[in-house]
Amino acid sequence: MDTINFKEQTMVKKMAKSLGMGVAFLALLFGLFFCMNNDRANSLSNTKDDKEKITTAKSLGRAFVEVAKKVQPAVVNITTEKTVTMRPWDRYGEDFFKGSPFEDFFKGFGFSPREKGKEYRHKQRSGGSGVIVDKEGYILTNNHVVEDTDKIKIRLNDGREFTATLKGQDSRTDLAVLHIKAKDLPVATLGDSDKLEVGEWSIAIGSPFGLDHTVTVGVISAKGRSGLGTGNYEDFIQTDASINPGNSGGPLINIDGEVVGINAMIIQPGTGIGFAIPINMAKQILSDLIKQGKVVRPWLGISVQDLTPEMAEQFQVKEKEGVLVAQIHQGTGAEKAGLVSGDIIKSVDDKAIKNTNELIKEIQKKKVGQKIKLNVVRDGKPMTVEVTTTAMPDKPEAMKEKEIEEKLGARVQELTPQLAARYQISSEIKRGVVIIGIEEGSPLDDIGLQEGDVILEINRKKIETTKDFEKAIKDLSLEKGIVFRLHRRGNTFYHSFKKQP
Repeated sequence: MDTINFKEQTMVKKMAKSLGMGVAFLALLFGLFFCMNNDRANSLSNTKDDKEKITTAKSLGRAFVEVAKKVQPAVVNITTEKTVTMRPWDRYGEDFFKGSPFEDFFKGFGFSPREKGKEYRHKQRSGGSGVIVDKEGYILTNNHVVEDTDKIKIRLNDGREFTATLKGQDSRTDLAVLHIKAKDLPVATLGDSDKLEVGEWSIAIGSPFGLDHTVTVGVISAKGRSGLGTGNYEDFIQTDASINPGNSGGPLINIDGEVVGINAMIIQPGTGIGFAIPINMAKQILSDLIKQGKVVRPWLGISVQDLTPEMAEQFQVKEKEGVLVAQIHQGTGAEKAGLVSGDIIKSVDDKAIKNTNELIKEIQKKKVGQKIKLNVVRDGKPMTVEVTTTAMPDKPEAMKEKEIEEKLGARVQELTPQLAARYQISSEIKRGVVIIGIEEGSPLDDIGLQEGDVILEINRKKIETTKDFEKAIKDLSLEKGIVFRLHRRGNTFYHSFKKQP
């Protein structure tokens, strides 16, 4: 019995061992099967993901294709021509090449560098882009593309060519409208640039370097760009869609095929940095350019500047946001309403104003003759002033001041209590024009005038306003001599200057 039990036990052990090996083998087979199926599943999953990615990429690419097809027919190539008169060697002087190897070199071509008196006329050609905004033949472009030109040629997407007429232009926004005699033209859809978001797709179409209907793609890099030194109204859209010379005047488009901007400029030598004028700015003046040839703008009659932290402290303003009134122009709504230099504009019709660009944008939304409520801070006290807008003159005083600055190398401003405090001007001096900046080596610097000088008289004519100053300097002659009556650091005296022959 014990023997039988021993044998049985041995057989059981053998059977168990065999069974264990079988189970292990089955487990191995199952594991291999699972792994194979899992790999197959992963492979299928990866293939599915890749297909989805490719499908997405194809869909996006297709969207760009559709946008190009939609807008390209409404984009035109612009070629301009103007005649310029040149004197070959004026810029160098008569003897610039004399005695140099270049003197004989130029003689070999049949002329001498010293033949500077011979003028010749030259046809100067340049180009740009534009976008059709009306089926009757109106084309929107940049003013700088067509300004001061003798002839403007338009080439459509279908190859047709037309001679265009300049219907209207506006240097302040750098926009212009052309007209061609054609009917039933393809027209671009104008979008809403206020709805643009940084990061969304942007597409530029134009003729860079004369290459018609070039399409480039990027994103909206920034909005409301200013301080670029253009001298115009600055509220640019920044994009990294490639913009090059020849793109100017062409459309910047969103992914829906709507024009959201007019490509205007690039920064050299930067790459991937281009700027467009918001289409909403163009919409505001488009009708005026077509009907009147120019833009009639509402104007407060003030010169302003951004409020700095230092100025905010000096003018007793807690918040560092607002616009400082630097000058009040005579006969304007601002003067009649009682605005004064040194006022800080905080809001327009209860809309907060942070800087000069925001102020300009808000005023441009108004109409000539409209009453506008300004919330201002004067000597630390808040108050409300109601100003009736007037039509902005073709050449406002601010632009005249810029011309004065370029001509004389100095910036001037009518005397204010703030300027009196800054330059320690005697309280006895009530009226006059203060030199607030002067360029070294400029005409006024050479004469001996200084920053902080108050000009009281020029050639015995009283100077109380910048307008008086502007009139007085028109007829000034250094050869004939100039007599200034000045106030400088508490002293009033006459200062004369005459250029010696």
